[in-house]
Amino acid sequence: MTIILAAASESFRERVHERLLEAGCETIRVAASLSALESGVRECVNPTVVTGGDWPSARAFVRVAVRESVPAIVLSGFAPASVARAALAAGARGALDAEISATALAAALAAVQAGLTVIDHLLLSAAPILRTAGAPEATAHRYARPLTSREQQILALVASGTSNKGVARALGVSTNTVKFHLAAAFEKLDVTTRAEAVAQAIRRGELSV
Repeated sequence: MTIILAAASESFRERVHERLLEAGCETIRVAASLSALESGVRECVNPTVVTGGDWPSARAFVRVAVRESVPAIVLSGFAPASVARAALAAGARGALDAEISATALAAALAAVQAGLTVIDHLLLSAAPILRTAGAPEATAHRYARPLTSREQQILALVASGTSNKGVARALGVSTNTVKFHLAAAFEKLDVTTRAEAVAQAIRRGELSV
């Protein structure tokens, strides 16, 4: 995964760069200006932009990312709820607290790469406002690991009332394989029943029925 850390603030870049390294990001390109970000986006393969600091400058970086069809995550430590509303309305794919842990940041980056929108769990109360502002409806809890495509396939069949044997027949796999994927999905969704799994996957924007 390639990360472009774009921010005007040197202190922000240093702090977040360290957090990204802790999160296991090996390829990190730093952009201190809009022109540097534009060059980075065009030279890197499937990058994700991480920006933040003061919102006016972060907004400019988000606009470049959106224009280049690259996902951007905004980290904010000041008035996070209001910045989150503005960030997602501007087209960012994530709005997170600047003090997010390395583990949670890694999960958020993976979710964005999987096509989800991530919102810090402290900001979930603002989600309805964000959606009415035109932001994507799919929202992933910042600690959540995204479901695999196979897990989503199985949950879609489960949602239609298909038994484990029926799912196995439909997908051409064994019943044990279905149980394995369901167990993995249950763990990711933090649920214990099939109904709860379907409901939580829909709530997270990873399943539509």
